[in-house]
Amino acid sequence: MLRISTLSKYVLKSWALPFFGILTLVTAIFMLQKVLFWLPDLIENDVPLDLSLQLFASLLPSILLMVVPVSYFFALYRAVKAFQGSSELDAMYAGGLSLFQVFLPILLAGVALSIGLLALTMHIVPASKLQIHNTVEQLSSLHSVPSFVPQRFSDIEGITFYFEGKNDDGAYTKVLIADAREDENKPIIYFAQKATINQSDIGLLVQLFDGNQLGGQKNNLNLTNFKEYQIQVPIVLETEYRKLNAESNFLYMSLAKLYDVMQENHATAAIAEWQRRLIPPISLLILFFLAIPLSLQGKRTQKGGSFILALVLLAVMTQSQLIIAKKIAFGAFPWWSTWVLEGFYAVVAYFLFMQVNQYGSLSLKRLKKKYF
Repeated sequence: MLRISTLSKYVLKSWALPFFGILTLVTAIFMLQKVLFWLPDLIENDVPLDLSLQLFASLLPSILLMVVPVSYFFALYRAVKAFQGSSELDAMYAGGLSLFQVFLPILLAGVALSIGLLALTMHIVPASKLQIHNTVEQLSSLHSVPSFVPQRFSDIEGITFYFEGKNDDGAYTKVLIADAREDENKPIIYFAQKATINQSDIGLLVQLFDGNQLGGQKNNLNLTNFKEYQIQVPIVLETEYRKLNAESNFLYMSLAKLYDVMQENHATAAIAEWQRRLIPPISLLILFFLAIPLSLQGKRTQKGGSFILALVLLAVMTQSQLIIAKKIAFGAFPWWSTWVLEGFYAVVAYFLFMQVNQYGSLSLKRLKKKYF
C-alpha cells in the first residue's frame, strides 16, 4: 500500500484547499455569466426547463477546460508564497529537502489533473460543443413568433407593424398596423393601445385591444372602434432544426474519427484541432515549473510585482497558443509550430525552476548579470 508522509499530506492540503476554492469560484462566475446571457431569451420564449438545463450543462466542460489550469497555477502560487512567508520553506531546506522534493505531491496531482484534462478535451468537450450547437439550433426553432424592434417599421407577410414599446408582460403598446394583403394601394389601418402576437394553428395570431380600424379610401373612409380585434397571419413557422452529428466538423469529432481524418486527408484544420486538444494537459504541467519561480521572490522585492508578472505571462502563454493553433489551421504555420512553442515554454519554465532551486528566489538582476 502506498504511504504518504505527513509532510506530503501537509503540502498537498495547502495546495488543494485554494485549488478547489478558486476552481469553484471562477467556474461559478463563468456559469453565472452564461446564465445571465441566456436567461432573458429562455424566459421570453418560454423554453422548456429540461432544454435550458441541457444547454447550461453542455457549457460546463469547456469552462472547466479553461479554469482547471488557471486554478492549479494560482493555488500553487499561493501555497509557495505562504510557505516562504512563514519561513516553513527554509525549515524544509534545513531538513535536506530540495524544492522539487517539497512540491512533488503537487506535481503528481498535476499529472492526475492532466490525465483528466486529456479525457476532457479529447472526448467530453467535443461532445459538449456538439450538444451546445444542436441545443442552440433547437432554441432557434422555438423562436417562431417574430419579435420586433420598438419604434421601427417591420414587415411580415404584407403587414407593416409599428409600436412604441413593450410592457413587462411582453405586450406591445401604442400599436400601428397597416394590413395591405388584399390591396397594397388600400391598406387597412389599425390603431391600438395594446397588442399581443402568439402562435396559432395556421401561423400567427395578432390580438389588438382598445383601438380603431380605418378602412376605405378618400371619401369612403370607415372608422370602427373595437375593444378587441384579431388578425390571422397565415405563415409557415420553422419548427424543425438542422441537427449536426459528430462528423460534421473537426470541433465535434471523436478522438478516433479525428485521428482517421488526419491520417487519410492530412487536413491542416484537423491537425490543428488535434494539437489544440493536447495543449491544456501539457500546459498544466509546464505551469508547475513556472508557478514556483514566479512565487519565490526576494525579501526586498516589492509585493504584488510577481503576481502581476504571473498574470501577464499566463495571458501571453494562452493567447500565443491560440494564435499558433489558428495559424496552423489556415496553413500559415507548419504543424510542428505548436510543439516549438510548447517546448520553448517548457525550457524557460524548467530553467527558472532550477534557478530558484539553486538560489532560493528569482532575481532578474542576477539573471541579467550572469547570462547577459
